[in-house]
Amino acid sequence: MWSALNNDGNKGVILDLASGTGDSAKGLVQKGSLVIGADLSLQMLRTAVLKIASPNYHAIVANGYALPFRDDTFEGMTCAFGIRNMHDTRRALREIHRVLKPKGIAVFLEFSRPKGMFSPLYNVYLKHLLPKIASLFSSAEAYRYLAESIARFPDKEEFCSMLVESGFDSCDCMDMTFGIVTIYRAQLKNKPI
Repeated sequence: MWSALNNDGNKGVILDLASGTGDSAKGLVQKGSLVIGADLSLQMLRTAVLKIASPNYHAIVANGYALPFRDDTFEGMTCAFGIRNMHDTRRALREIHRVLKPKGIAVFLEFSRPKGMFSPLYNVYLKHLLPKIASLFSSAEAYRYLAESIARFPDKEEFCSMLVESGFDSCDCMDMTFGIVTIYRAQLKNKPI
């Protein structure tokens, strides 16, 4: 995700939204960025702070709909597998737009629905096989939620349109793992005064 966020060499101050246990943030910190990890779960953020153990990572309990930061605070924002869980997606995108500086970049890593001949096989796996396998080791309910949340999430074109409607100037996406995961990169040029 760092390379999608930072192709111009600017390390800057980065917001890692839905930071969780800090997996994305750790890579950003290792590349020299100052990272603010925001998440609803204090327990997950405590794990992130211990895992990253760097003065360049700061964690804060925060809601993606009302981020406790001033306008134009961050050069970039990452969100790995988190925007799908923000049910009022447009509201969250407007809030991300608000806290990004002009020329800021937002990068989302999210599950998606593959197309083509791989799609039916993936749907059977996600809806039926994965919950059954998961029930052997943990709660099948969590994996049912995963399948439902992926099905509810907008397709690639709609999510890019939502980013543009929220004030971003452009959105590019790149499929990974046969289209099961997608990286979205949204860019701001200038913000209205």
